[in-house]
Amino acid sequence: MSERTATSYLRNARYFIEWLAEERDKQLLEAETSDLRVYLQDCRGSGDKDKTLVTRRSAISRFYAELPKMAEDGKLPVDASACPENPEEGYDATWTVKSSHKEQESGEAIQYLKPAEVKQLWQHVPAPKLRNKLLIRLGYQTGMRVSELISIKLQHVDREEREIRVPAVTSKSGSRTVAYKPSLDSLLRRWMDGGLRDAVPHAAESEYLFPTVESEHISRESVRRIVREAADSAELNHDIYTDKSGNTRTKVSPHILRHSMAVNSLKAGTLNVRELQEFLGHHSLDVTEAYLKIASDDAIAAYKERGGPPEG
Repeated sequence: MSERTATSYLRNARYFIEWLAEERDKQLLEAETSDLRVYLQDCRGSGDKDKTLVTRRSAISRFYAELPKMAEDGKLPVDASACPENPEEGYDATWTVKSSHKEQESGEAIQYLKPAEVKQLWQHVPAPKLRNKLLIRLGYQTGMRVSELISIKLQHVDREEREIRVPAVTSKSGSRTVAYKPSLDSLLRRWMDGGLRDAVPHAAESEYLFPTVESEHISRESVRRIVREAADSAELNHDIYTDKSGNTRTKVSPHILRHSMAVNSLKAGTLNVRELQEFLGHHSLDVTEAYLKIASDDAIAAYKERGGPPEG
């Protein structure tokens, strides 16, 4: 393999790993065929041609094929036996995002919380409570990815318009603007103006909304811990399935805030599917329509449960 090809493969593998964390809330060793399918569909939606998609798929396949050797050589801090099956091996080129929700072959249906459950979640956050309430409620109301949420800068927040600009450097689809509700005004004011943010050591040198003692902004792992502890405390969490590598997936993770915002907005009619696509920053409408399928299924279930419309 030439150096140029190797560089291209590593770059494409890195893109997939970053996407895996952002859109599926998974780590390198947790990838499954269903993840690769959605990733390539997302890439197609962003304008990738067939040749580029083949390159991406080949790069990811080669990368995972090399994982056991990397582990044996000490280049990967895991036992070689812990390396997962190559997600490319079960790939079906005829697959689409829509068909995946009919098949649900991995057992990984989109998880979301109802509005009352979202409230339970932020009511049970660990300390510091005000910051963590703001973090979770802002993540839910804006539908931002975790990387976007932790990277909010003070200059991006327009409190008068109740809008936050998500720059292209953190957004996967170019810069966009998201909004939040008046219910967050008090929390933001207390955090930004009431001395709570400023009380964090070195906050004065940080340009981010959520600085911490350790770094300029809160980490993805810290958000994961906050959400997990809140979900456990509120008794909202449970195991949903075990993947092929033996990893147990739980219902509540940071990404569930984004899923919940999407499904609940469609069910309430506050956003239509195209508006939601723009709000979430999805390249492909097919990805957004997966939420519409859930909302429609819930409507049918409610119809059957309640007996449909009254008759004279």
